[in-house]
Amino acid sequence: METVQIRFEEDPDDFDQSLLDEQRESIEHKAQRMWRLLKTVVSISSEKIRRHDWKLLHLEHGVHHVQRVLFAKAIHYVMYNSVTEEVICMPSKTSISIYRCDGRKKQVIHLQEPLEGLVYARQIDQYVAWTFCPQLKVLSKDFQTISTNRSKQSITCCLYNQDLNEIVTAGVGNVCTWHFYFGCRELMCDRTICKGLTEQDIFTELALERVPLVSPALSHTQRCYAVSRKDIAVLDLAKGILLSFEKNLHNRKITGIILFEKLRCVATASRDGNVKIWDENWNLQMAFVGHRGPITALAIYPHGPYLLSASEDKTLRVWSLEMADQVDEIQLTAKVNRMGSEVGEDNIFSYSDQRLDLWSITHLYKQHTCTEHPVKVIKMSSTGPASLYPLRAACSCSDGTVRLVSPDTGEIITTLLLSKGQQAVDLDYCLTREALLALTSQGDLLKANSLTNPMEVSWKVPASTQASPFCCFCIYKHMVDTEQTHARWLQAISAGSEEKIRILGVKDNDRFLPIVAHMNGFLSVLDWMSGVTQYQVQAHDSGRVLTLVADPENQHLLTSGEDNTIKVWRVFPYALESLSLLMNLYSAHAATHLCIMKQLCVVALQNFSTAVHTIVLYDLRKKIRKDHHPNNDHKNEIIGLCTSPELKIFASNSRDGILKIWDQDNQLLRIIHLKAVANSISFCNDVGNLLLGIERNLYLMSNAEYLTQQHLLRIACRDVSEPVTDRTIPISAAVLDSLSAEDAQRLTGAHAFNSLKHPEEVSYEPDEASMKKQEQLKEAYASLAARDEEILLIQRGELKRKKKPPLSKKIREEGFRKYMQLFYAETPRIEIPEADALDSSEQLMEQKPAIGRHYRCTDIVKGFFPPLVLLPPWDELTLTEKLARGLSPSAVPPEIPIILDGHIPNSVILRLLWPTELLEISESEPESKLESKLELDTELKTDSQMDSTKPAEILVSDTTMEQSLVFMDILDEIEQEHLKGEEQSDHQVHIPSPVEEKARTLSTASLRKDLMQKRSLQGQKPLQSPPVPLFVQVLQGSSWFDKQYPELNTEIFPEDLTEMEFAEMLIMLLGKEDYELREGIARTLVKLLKARPSKLTTMAHDALITALNGPNPPSQKDKQQESFIRTALWALKEIMPDSEQLLVELMTQYLQSNILLRNTIRKLFNDLGLLDPHDYFETELNSWLDSDTLSKSTKGDLWDLSYSWLRKWTRKFKEHIHAAMKSLKKGKTLKASLSIPPSPSSSSQSLAVSPNNLSKTTIMIPEKLQAGIVTQLKPIEVVNYFCELQLQEELKEMMAAEGEMMKKQRDRSNLKNTVLFLPKEQRERAILRLGETTVTETPLERFHLPPIAPGSLSFGLGRFIKLAVPKINLNPFPSPIDRYPLQQVLITLRRSPQKYFILERTYVSNYA
Repeated sequence: METVQIRFEEDPDDFDQSLLDEQRESIEHKAQRMWRLLKTVVSISSEKIRRHDWKLLHLEHGVHHVQRVLFAKAIHYVMYNSVTEEVICMPSKTSISIYRCDGRKKQVIHLQEPLEGLVYARQIDQYVAWTFCPQLKVLSKDFQTISTNRSKQSITCCLYNQDLNEIVTAGVGNVCTWHFYFGCRELMCDRTICKGLTEQDIFTELALERVPLVSPALSHTQRCYAVSRKDIAVLDLAKGILLSFEKNLHNRKITGIILFEKLRCVATASRDGNVKIWDENWNLQMAFVGHRGPITALAIYPHGPYLLSASEDKTLRVWSLEMADQVDEIQLTAKVNRMGSEVGEDNIFSYSDQRLDLWSITHLYKQHTCTEHPVKVIKMSSTGPASLYPLRAACSCSDGTVRLVSPDTGEIITTLLLSKGQQAVDLDYCLTREALLALTSQGDLLKANSLTNPMEVSWKVPASTQASPFCCFCIYKHMVDTEQTHARWLQAISAGSEEKIRILGVKDNDRFLPIVAHMNGFLSVLDWMSGVTQYQVQAHDSGRVLTLVADPENQHLLTSGEDNTIKVWRVFPYALESLSLLMNLYSAHAATHLCIMKQLCVVALQNFSTAVHTIVLYDLRKKIRKDHHPNNDHKNEIIGLCTSPELKIFASNSRDGILKIWDQDNQLLRIIHLKAVANSISFCNDVGNLLLGIERNLYLMSNAEYLTQQHLLRIACRDVSEPVTDRTIPISAAVLDSLSAEDAQRLTGAHAFNSLKHPEEVSYEPDEASMKKQEQLKEAYASLAARDEEILLIQRGELKRKKKPPLSKKIREEGFRKYMQLFYAETPRIEIPEADALDSSEQLMEQKPAIGRHYRCTDIVKGFFPPLVLLPPWDELTLTEKLARGLSPSAVPPEIPIILDGHIPNSVILRLLWPTELLEISESEPESKLESKLELDTELKTDSQMDSTKPAEILVSDTTMEQSLVFMDILDEIEQEHLKGEEQSDHQVHIPSPVEEKARTLSTASLRKDLMQKRSLQGQKPLQSPPVPLFVQVLQGSSWFDKQYPELNTEIFPEDLTEMEFAEMLIMLLGKEDYELREGIARTLVKLLKARPSKLTTMAHDALITALNGPNPPSQKDKQQESFIRTALWALKEIMPDSEQLLVELMTQYLQSNILLRNTIRKLFNDLGLLDPHDYFETELNSWLDSDTLSKSTKGDLWDLSYSWLRKWTRKFKEHIHAAMKSLKKGKTLKASLSIPPSPSSSSQSLAVSPNNLSKTTIMIPEKLQAGIVTQLKPIEVVNYFCELQLQEELKEMMAAEGEMMKKQRDRSNLKNTVLFLPKEQRERAILRLGETTVTETPLERFHLPPIAPGSLSFGLGRFIKLAVPKINLNPFPSPIDRYPLQQVLITLRRSPQKYFILERTYVSNYA
């Protein structure tokens, strides 16, 4: 086979071009792919950043750990260079490691000679080291030796004196100062202090005072503090002398010393675990106790009067000298040997044996203004844009001053000085009129002119002129024209007062309303210029007004009171009646703080008894409420709340030092740990900067410290104009001279932190009060020193006995008087005035008694005794009341016996006299009837003719026993009569509970038996107190109780066991599988918890529901378990009838039960209030059983089905109610028509029923009755609503069928019938009142009501009686529709009891 070779020839230029095209296409494709990848990564990254930005963050102010460096051997020495911000560490005596503040290692240097330590000389940028020899070495900044200087004295510690550029050393019994010479290359000893020191004084710590910067080169006095064991030596370095040697300042070795020159105190720490603060005279001012081990290191906090201490308990703690308490605690993993810090630097180091820890201080807030006293209230002036008005904050301090502070600079603009002893509890500032209103602690309201320094008071409303004291206030500012308002403000500044504002030809339409709240719940609107009350309205019914906030943007005023309501008022600034109620907001807790953020109302709800501290938002336009998760609530009292409407955030702080930032949806953004308590907070500008009032300073928190990146970007993109510069108002020398020294100090003491270059330059002149206090402290310290000296002499045995002075009569009387004061209070000294206060010239008038009737408390929460309706005190009965009770005017009070024989507690005997049966009687019978039955005059009289020869104890016992038995007999009669009356009057079916009869007679029968046994044992031995409570004894004998508790002892049932504690014990036993025990516990819980709603009622309800729906629910096939089901359902109905779970459980049990149990469940439904005469609800439940799937379902499936059905109809019912509420809002009332059939006439003619001929009755429903109907909704009302709807549907069908039938009858009009159905006539409604069918006043024959006996049983009967008897209408030819009740528009229009007039007390002729 031949091979054929084919060769293609092509142009080389064409081949190169195609290769370039392919490369170009691949590069473009790669670039597009990389660009798509970059866009995806950027979008994903931005989304991740956004999610992380809005994530909840915890921010902490104070010390934070940065880095930890580990070493193989123990660290020898560490120091900090504040210039280079480096940490110099000596792992050994011959090596130096340099670390940056973030923990990165910079350099390692090996030394030729060992060093003990080194210090940094800041002025010459060199190091000075000392050796053991001893020698002082001058080292360069590269740690190269410049010179070596030998010392004649030993060196144990060294310190650099920055003010004088010298070195101070200390050793064994010496302190030396060294000066630099020869261009700071050599050191020479200048002074050596050895006089007064011994070889036993080994100094380990040094501290130096700062030298004033006025003239450091001149002669000065600089004290040095040297620590030796438990002692401190104070030396004057300039003179080279020992000033003092303080001995035994601590019980163990002192490990640290810090000087606070501004506070003029010294802080020391020791291995005894205490940090002590001493004054200049070494008097102990305070002691910090908290460490659980010896303190090993002490350092100064770089910012503020704080201390850092470390201990062997592996904790690092921060102490505040202002708060005199611990403010922070950091847990460590090893004990700290030493710490180091410098004032003004944020870097701190600490080291232990083999590790170095670097710390940093995070400044979330910085000192802004020093007020020298705690700031209580901060109010910002929100007037207009920052380009027109300056920003100012009004601050109230505890020294009785109100200061206007510039938030931008921290300068004090002006100050209001209140009288001595007064403080401003509330304030508000109106910038446009330069006026400040303050409410003092004594209840006075005053207005001051803020254009003078100090402010001048314009008018004052004293508290004595008000019927009820003021509690809080606000200023409602209504400004119409911005330009005119700004022009008036400029004119007020130039004139010096708002009273001189005059603009010709322009009317002032601005209104400023001071609205003041009273303690009695009223609001008063005052005149702006005079302070006279113009309008007053009651805001809250009970209690005082807690807070009120003005919202001029929406023309609203919001108030909150102790009645747990928040009210929104519409403000009409030009009207005399300027306040009109707009809406009410109800809450379960009191609203202690209110703020406005656009249309949102921020509310702090608190209840201190239940530890509830939460914040909710109300949208006043959309009428919705926004809540957050309960875990985000404050754990302590909320003391501050403020909003920033521009950023749509708000802040809240609590007493535990936690500040929280929230967004407009009430979601938590930031949790800031302040490490201090901010008494007041406020946003100071539109960009979110916060002012914090912490102790004696005003702090500023920048928005960059806590805001999200999205908020910061929004601020950066905003067009912000330059703010108006604000200047302080100068203080004239004449005004300053006219003030006292204390007032001058209050006026000039506060200052901004950036206004003073050096705090030490401020001269401090103590006032008279401080000098007097110092003298008192000196005397007290002198007496303590004398006492300590005397104790020391006693310990040494050197105290000599002093001869006692002779006992005089005066000394004996004084001793006897002091002895008697230990047992009895000192008798009051009543001085009779010399002049008679009664003026004989005055007309004598009849004076009314100050208290006409004895005070009776009506709001006592009864805990042990049942809430009975007791008889009023006998001395309060008037003559008319005695005659109405059938008593003579000279009747004496009845004697009610109480067994007080000294053996049975009084509380038990009082419970015998007031058993629980009386509670049921008091609820079912009228109050006067119960009182009449309790009047036991004749039965309870004590037999006065008793044998006087018997002992007194037996006489009292026999008498009280007999009277108690008589009392029990009468109680039995009352109970029988009550039960009999119930059987006769109650027309509804009564459900016999499984334990009703036994529980009803349990208390009285057992008490009678106990009294008979006590009476039989009267002569043998005195009565003894029962070992267990009485309510436990009555259960003894029950099978379930004896089975669970075979023996009664005080260990299980102590004598002080309460009924609620016993009920809680029984609830815990419901988890057992013994159904007999469960049944007995359910019966007992009903007896203990019925009609006493509490937390235990909910626990019992949940326990019973769990027992019925547990993993192994009780079966109806077993008799014991079926009995428990009956008892449990009955118990749930008794203790919590309005429970939704109870209704669902009844529906579920009905679907599973047999015919016998269904009858019981029907009766329970009726007891709950079911109104279903046509069995619509039962038909609905039976329809569920027809399906095959439901017959195979478990109880859980049936429970879910019942619950979903109930929730569906609940939603429909609420929609029905909301529809009715909407119709109410369109007008004042809601009209509902009820179809009422006419009454039958007296003639024998029959009437046909026609739907069109039914009469209409219009019922007016006021709007107030509909308030809160949704919140008070009961589950059984939902079922009734379902039944009503079913009835309406059936009525519509029957009316339609009847209309068709009437139409057919009209078509067959030619047919003749035997009986003619006449149409019903439209007539007026007949009077359905018995006894009014006659027109005469003669009583009816053969009809007599039982006679009404005059006296206490009459209880004020009127002319009619209300009985729940159904109507009876005569209708001989009823229509099928007449068998059903009439249609009702609203479920609230229930059938009410009818009035039946009493003939003897009715005059029918008056109705003619």
